[in-house]
Amino acid sequence: MSESPENVEVVRSLLLPFGGVNVAKIDWSAEPIRELLEAACAADVELRTLESGVGTGVGDVYRGIDGLVDYLLEWMEPFGEYQIDWLDYVEHGDFVLVPSTQWGIGGASGVRVELDVTYACELKNGRITRVLQHDTLEDARSAVEADG
Repeated sequence: MSESPENVEVVRSLLLPFGGVNVAKIDWSAEPIRELLEAACAADVELRTLESGVGTGVGDVYRGIDGLVDYLLEWMEPFGEYQIDWLDYVEHGDFVLVPSTQWGIGGASGVRVELDVTYACELKNGRITRVLQHDTLEDARSAVEADG
């Protein structure tokens, strides 16, 4: 495992533009979004969603840039408003752990939902290769330690 301040900057450059804005209104298939994903992520990037069952209606694993776009479109589809606050960027070997608080309001239902998600972003050669979603920072840290 090697720690690199550049890893934090790669992850921050990808996530920072989406903090504090209504991400439900973003056209996730737009070319500027794809360019942002391609700049930070490996072509074969893998996303593994929460195991807790949150996010019914989305798959468990998404692969490649197209997979990330598919996930974002599927996740945001039911929401009229959705916001994410990135709480920290924690280096942990080849991973950057990013706890977040998220909330959304259903477009049709008007129901507000809130959840905490920690993203464990694995980087190799300056690119994100895997993103693993966890319920807490502690869960993410334990999973990363068991993985390595």
